[in-house]
Amino acid sequence: MRDAVIVSGARTAVGSFGGGLKDVRAVDLGALVIKEAIRRAGLRPEVSATVRACRPDVFRDVGKTDLRKKYDDYPETYAPVYFDECIMGNVLQAGLGQNPGRQSSIYAGLPEETNAITVNMVCASGMKAIALAAQAIRAGDAETIVAGGMESMSNAPFALPDARWGYRMSMPFGKITDLVVFDGLYEIFN
Repeated sequence: MRDAVIVSGARTAVGSFGGGLKDVRAVDLGALVIKEAIRRAGLRPEVSATVRACRPDVFRDVGKTDLRKKYDDYPETYAPVYFDECIMGNVLQAGLGQNPGRQSSIYAGLPEETNAITVNMVCASGMKAIALAAQAIRAGDAETIVAGGMESMSNAPFALPDARWGYRMSMPFGKITDLVVFDGLYEIFN
């Protein structure tokens, strides 16, 4: 069994609810720290030769896609590395779109071929992401993984649970749910 090591790290400032970071989405915060941690390690995300060989013939020799060019601004002097996966913890996912971990990895300039998942276990989702990365490396399922967490309580939306099928005669007393509380703080079983 091989050892898993942390070679770099980064974090954002801790913001206050509705404070200076209130307009920054969690996926953008995640992308910022992914990119900074990779830069601090002096690495440059690349597609491995093995992965490139698995592409359909028409895409085998394609360089960076327009999407990747938009976000990949790592210096060519940095050491190239293939990241097997990106694992990001995130609890308040409502309104962020599908797979916030994947969005952050793309916005951080990782290749589209890099798998990405989002972990939601409420408290300590980022810690769980790091633990899952270590497990995958120790088990021999991966060599290099980006892992961490991201959150923005200020950006959690309100939900209108009955809006899809209509409030009809319940107006003006229709239910509205604060997802900061319901998805992030409320103990659902009591």
